[in-house]
Amino acid sequence: MPMLYFAVPTVALLITLGFAASIALLAVLLWFAARGNVRATRRVLLVAIPVWAVGLAIAVLPAAPLPDPSIPAGTFNWIPFLAHRERDLGVEMLANLGLFAPLGLMLAFYWRRFAVLKTALLVLGLSICVEATQLALRNNRASDITDIFTNTAGGFIAAVIGWALVSLAGSRQGTAAASVPESLLER
Repeated sequence: MPMLYFAVPTVALLITLGFAASIALLAVLLWFAARGNVRATRRVLLVAIPVWAVGLAIAVLPAAPLPDPSIPAGTFNWIPFLAHRERDLGVEMLANLGLFAPLGLMLAFYWRRFAVLKTALLVLGLSICVEATQLALRNNRASDITDIFTNTAGGFIAAVIGWALVSLAGSRQGTAAASVPESLLER
């Protein structure tokens, strides 16, 4: 059975499209949050989170064109940053940091309470699932503890940023409402 894989330019295109979509989505979420429109925010997220999940599957499940030379096929690397010691994988590390960042931002808008902790735990679990699936598929992808660390760190950092943005948008909405005279609000 032939394996489906994406060439490196395709991965770069996917990363670029994902980044652009994330920025656009963040702008929409901030716009709704600044207006206190929780219902619209939730509706956007109920579409955006599954779309992100499909993008994640497209990005991480197809086979790699060549096996990772630093990690034997069908094994899990428990040594953090082993592959990075043998060759420069800065772009891969940035991609892994950014892979779960959109989810971290979206969940900050969805959960609001304890969003950072819940998001970090969810991203950790999902990242473990991705690595286990790659290991089970034996699709020339490296199953690596480093990916779990960087995915979780990316989701955590994005959740912190998202929480700060939600808090800022909420405080700006409260400030705008407080500046309107009460006689106008009662009508």
